[in-house]
Amino acid sequence: MGEVFGGRYELVDVLAAGGTGTVWRAWDRREHVYRAAKVLRQSDGDSLLRFVRETSRDVRHPNVVAPSGWTGEDDRVLFTMPLVRGGSVATLLGDYGALPVGWALELFRQALLALVEVHRVGLVHRDVTPANLLLDATGRGRPHLMLSDFGAALQLGAPRLTRSDTVVGTPGYAAPEQLAGADPAATQDVYAVAVVLSQMLTGTPPPRAGGPAPLPRTDATTTAVAELVDAMTDPDPRRRPTTALEALALLDAVPDAGLDDETTSGPHATEPVEVFDQVPPLPTGWTADGPERAPRAFWATVPVLAWVLAAVGLLLVLAAVLVG
Repeated sequence: MGEVFGGRYELVDVLAAGGTGTVWRAWDRREHVYRAAKVLRQSDGDSLLRFVRETSRDVRHPNVVAPSGWTGEDDRVLFTMPLVRGGSVATLLGDYGALPVGWALELFRQALLALVEVHRVGLVHRDVTPANLLLDATGRGRPHLMLSDFGAALQLGAPRLTRSDTVVGTPGYAAPEQLAGADPAATQDVYAVAVVLSQMLTGTPPPRAGGPAPLPRTDATTTAVAELVDAMTDPDPRRRPTTALEALALLDAVPDAGLDDETTSGPHATEPVEVFDQVPPLPTGWTADGPERAPRAFWATVPVLAWVLAAVGLLLVLAAVLVG
């Protein structure tokens, strides 16, 4: 079977790999469930380890999936979190390109709800991108988005552990002042999530230099959305909504925003979108209940009653010999 971390998490197969680490499907031997497990070099995992130790217990929200456990081994550290099966917003954009307005606004709303919780506990995420917005495999029903990857998150007012010239965040999504090395602020998450919204509506990734793609203004809804994105991505952070909660209030004022029900119906959601199960089948040797059990030895497959009857028969034969 696979490598075991901490005597508890058995690595099954790779789900994703990037420059900083690898995400595995892992079998939790204690809880008897599959989990997502991110394996990092110890040096790359310091900030995420600090998050798990100090803050993850405070972040509890249906639109947030944060690592809740960890274990170290040699020069590597493994972080565990629930296994989310629908891929990410990046996966959805790869499948469909630009999304219907209703879908994009529903995903945007859920991302803002996640950030409201993150900001409530005094954190700044600092890396909101389509790849870090995970999705449940809900088919054509109402989508369920979860903000993930807190490796760059930082507590407001906490000491900076990186050099002032170290840029944290993804080019194109990071706010201009973030790229310039400014201290973390909630307005940087506000900027990033608005860039993601513009990408969902246009299907076009932002340029590395930053700034959202121009949005159409064809009716009251799309005009209000374009104005909202403009406000949230203002180059001057003082003119942006200060928190995700303020941005959410502005979204609530957009006419006909979001999905009407659990399908894609509504004036701005006319095209079907489906969030598929993106997790591959289990490899050979694994089942839904964990690793396949080795076949029992022949003696273990013989019913106990048969052994008892055989023993009784042998005793009767011995008794007959002794009597005779």
